[in-house]
Amino acid sequence: MCYVASYLTHTDGGKELKRIGADEHEAFHRDGFLLLQGVFDEERLLTLRAGVDSLIARARAGKCELRWIDADAGIPDRIEHMMHPGKYESAWGEWIAEDVVDDMESLLRGSVRHSLFGMLASGGGRDYRMAWHRDLGKPGAADEQDYLRRHHGNHVQFNAPIAATDTYLHVVPGSHLRPSTTQEIAAARSGVDGEISAGIEVRLEPGDILYYDANLWHRGWNPEGRQRWTMHAAYWNTDRPVMTHEHGQRQALLSPGHLESMPRRARQLVQRYLDADVEDPKSLQES
Repeated sequence: MCYVASYLTHTDGGKELKRIGADEHEAFHRDGFLLLQGVFDEERLLTLRAGVDSLIARARAGKCELRWIDADAGIPDRIEHMMHPGKYESAWGEWIAEDVVDDMESLLRGSVRHSLFGMLASGGGRDYRMAWHRDLGKPGAADEQDYLRRHHGNHVQFNAPIAATDTYLHVVPGSHLRPSTTQEIAAARSGVDGEISAGIEVRLEPGDILYYDANLWHRGWNPEGRQRWTMHAAYWNTDRPVMTHEHGQRQALLSPGHLESMPRRARQLVQRYLDADVEDPKSLQES
């Protein structure tokens, strides 16, 4: 079972621009996720894959560091901090600026800032399984529902495959705004052996993007170790101070000439992170 939403478009000088309509906005906030299909064309996907190929080549040449599933075969493990200068490619900034930021700001109804940007990577037959979890949640806490509702609408994250079909994200629709069930809490405690009967598999094709709430119950599940190149990032409303889980990027992002190399709208997202950075960050659970 998959939840699928249509997308709205209009043109500006002959270029098709994607927009989130009222139905999509309602679905995102009701279900905790929104799947948009076929919103990135093959040219964009080729550019993003070429960027990943370039990053892999630089890492194999010793010019930057990646974690590997199989270094000899050039199969990377999950890649983090791809907006930092050592792992940045112009393809990331152009894509975010031209194709993604409008969607995010429509969903959150306001300007957003950078938090995390990377790529979920699997392959080489290596088993990849995660336990069911909320990224920033408080499962079972007495104030769990109040906590979830208080922070809902302030953040969004996304998965967008660029090379192969991705069926490796499982979610529990509508679980982002209610207390965790006893089954969900037990599943989290059971690690990769835990199961949630209401969980569904989300099928993503290259060109699709899934926006979702970080506190939706979800897991990554690729036990066969099939190829996965899925762009993964998180963004917050501009007025939210940087938190502990995203702190520590200032020095890298302020490397000489780095911000200036980005497209204007991508640079704005990073600058807003820098403006929201604090010396003594708190976790979301403390706020």
